[in-house]
Parts: sequence; C-alpha cells; structure tokens
Amino acid sequence: MIELCSDPYPEMTIQARRDFAIITKTPTVERPYWFRDTGTGREYHGIYGAIGWPQKIVGTGDELPGYGVVVGVLKGKGEGEEAPFAVLAETEDKAPEILIQKCVTIRQQWGFGVHHSIMPVFYGDYRPFELIVADFNSRMVERTNERMAFVVSPPDDFEQGNVFDIYMGRLRAVLSTDTKRLYLNNAEVIKNRILAFQRDDPAIMALGGLVHVLLLRQPWLDQTTPAVWQLPEDF
Repeated sequence: MIELCSDPYPEMTIQARRDFAIITKTPTVERPYWFRDTGTGREYHGIYGAIGWPQKIVGTGDELPGYGVVVGVLKGKGEGEEAPFAVLAETEDKAPEILIQKCVTIRQQWGFGVHHSIMPVFYGDYRPFELIVADFNSRMVERTNERMAFVVSPPDDFEQGNVFDIYMGRLRAVLSTDTKRLYLNNAEVIKNRILAFQRDDPAIMALGGLVHVLLLRQPWLDQTTPAVWQLPEDF
C-alpha cells in the first residue's frame, strides 16, 4: 500500500526551497511531499507508468506480448536530479484488452488515486488500440468515475524515426555499471527482453520511453524558472 507523506508545513517548505533555489540559481527543487510503501518502508519521490502494445517484429515473424511497467523514483538514494529509478511492477499479455486491465491493476497496487501525480497517464503509443482503450474507459467510467480512466500519452521524441534507438540508448545509459541509475530488481520480463534485443520490442519501447521522459522532464521536481523562453526586454 502506498501512502502520501509530507513535511509538517508544506507550503512554507516549498516557498523556502524556491527562494533558496533562486538565490543559488538552482533550476529545480524537491517537492514537500513524497510516497511510502507501507509494506517495505521504501520511499519514492514519484511513481510513473508506461505501456507497450503487442507487436509483430518485422523480419522475424515473432509476435511479442504487450508490456506494462511501473517505475518509482527512489528517495534517499541520491536526491534531486540524480535520484535513481527502480522497476516496481511489470506485466505482459498478447491481448490488448487484458493488458489494459493488468496495467490498471498494477497502477492501483502502486498508489493510483493517492495523489494526482501518481500515474495520471501511462506513457506509450496512443494510436494502435485507440478504440479498445476508449471502449474500456467508457465501461470503467460507468462503474467508477472519469478520474479512473486509463489514459495513454506519447513519451518525448516518440515521432522521431529513430525512436527505438533513442530509447534503447537511454536504457543502456542508466543500466551501465559506470552510470547506473535504473534498478530492474526482480523484473524478469524486461531483463529477458533486453537480453534478447529484438528491434521495436514493446517492452523496450515502454521502459525506454518512460526513462527518457524521466531524464528529460524530471517530473518529481518543481521548476524554479519559467518553462518557456522569454524575449528579453531590451531585445
């Protein structure tokens, strides 16, 4: 079970951190809240999800199951922008409807609904089974509410022609002994898929895309500078 933790005075804490960051010209600050796994005591700055759909691999005829993964940003093992990542849960299935249901199950197990920042979307390709996702959501919303909808959102650089190479490169970087930042733990599915290394493997696309988002956006941190470039007054 995941519980929300926070500093005693979160508003004052975040304001003090932002003021100090501005003085020291630090672009990001840690938020005054985090999440704890009540079963293990492990703490996380944030928890995120991704999905890769079932796919036939070009040139081999192999049909690989789709893949869903939940990743936590570890607290207390390297702070701020250098916080490491850990695979918390994974699932796979060849049927997209069952894969969606399995992803909904693992997101519930890892804190969905505890806080708005926990897995509001699963990063992945929203196009291949768009109608199946819409049908799943229409039935789920009838039983629950629209905040329970399963939303798929593309990760950064998803439209690039060499997207697989980008995501695989990101995985190699964070798994390298010299720069290790991603811990696979007992995630045997992704371990085997990386070793097999089939191009466009949905598991590599899912985890690699999520890691790419985490490295680029650092969504567990608050920005202290404007997110967009501003034209200087004296331009």
